[in-house]
Amino acid sequence: MSIVIHNGTHTTIAGFSQVDMPQLLCSSSYTKRPDGSLDFDTDEILNGPETPIFTIMSTDGTPYDWEALEKQWKWIVETKLGAKLEETPLVVTVAPDITKETKNQYLELALGRLKVPVFQMVLEPLAVSLSLGRNTALVVDIGAAKTTVTPVIEGTILSSAAIRSRFAGDFLDFQVYETLKKRAFPEEEESSSACPSFTAWHNSHTWIQEFKAYMLQASPSKLQEMDSATADILGLNVVKNFLYKKHKTVTLTQKDCCSITEGIFQPSTASSQFSNEEGLSNIVAKAVKKAGASTAQSASAANVTSAEQIHTALLTNIIITGSSSLIAGLEQRVVNDLSYQFPQYKLSSFANPLVLDRKLQSWHGGVTMANLPSWDLGDWVSRKDFQSSADDEQY
Repeated sequence: MSIVIHNGTHTTIAGFSQVDMPQLLCSSSYTKRPDGSLDFDTDEILNGPETPIFTIMSTDGTPYDWEALEKQWKWIVETKLGAKLEETPLVVTVAPDITKETKNQYLELALGRLKVPVFQMVLEPLAVSLSLGRNTALVVDIGAAKTTVTPVIEGTILSSAAIRSRFAGDFLDFQVYETLKKRAFPEEEESSSACPSFTAWHNSHTWIQEFKAYMLQASPSKLQEMDSATADILGLNVVKNFLYKKHKTVTLTQKDCCSITEGIFQPSTASSQFSNEEGLSNIVAKAVKKAGASTAQSASAANVTSAEQIHTALLTNIIITGSSSLIAGLEQRVVNDLSYQFPQYKLSSFANPLVLDRKLQSWHGGVTMANLPSWDLGDWVSRKDFQSSADDEQY
């Protein structure tokens, strides 16, 4: 039995590989207690004093505070799960494009400093696709700090065709805050924050999270191209109420709520400084085209496949995942936009209908890899091998 840890930029998920559900969800950020120890418990941070919030993961999904990550893993495994690091195999999910240096840092942390007996890093998009029974898929992961689109062909990640965008959950948090600021925030509240990092973190884990869950919706097509009659038919003029911090009701139309989400698809609607080329549907289309081009070129000599076959395989296996993908109508909007760019193809997408499962999909992917019938199928490294090959280039 292994322990599987998924360190997202927003939330960390951990549990045993032989159990269907994780035993722990905690923050990927932390605060420092007066005695110098670190607090990773989300509830304790929420209910604790306003102190600076520190992050472990960078916006590209790789750790940059390795000391804090070491302490977090110790806290997870030994304090929360009651296991011993020196006796328990460990599996972690990692970004598909991690560098050799980052891979070495993971290995040194797990096998060198924490003395884990056996360690495996699983590439997150591949793990997600395999956990859903697909060895070919276009994995669209809309997380907190980033959106990543990764083509997977026959169990192999096409790194050259993967595309990342900064327009994701954190971007939406800011747009929600800006939209409600003038409608709900007393001026004294805006200027009273003694610790901006704590306030921003607290907001994103409380009322902003509630707003995104109950108010946001994606328009089925570009808002600026809709006439008033279409807006009426779609119910975009319907009024919605949001109870801000349980003491003030804020009134918005459905169109107002769709306008916030529109920034993910058309970033220029949020600011003229942003390019629509980085919009969600555009980067999905780019990833498909790049996958077709790169695969067809590499396989042309053997006449194995074609760009059209790659396009078909990916566009009929679109997996939409990540906690920020839960916005109502988002999956259909992606399909609608892609149907204009690829009219000759029949599109098929999948987004887990269960909210909790969607949020846990990356962890479940790690569990799938941990439970492969043969260890030869995974990329396991033992402490013994690591110690004897510390200077070898492969590590």
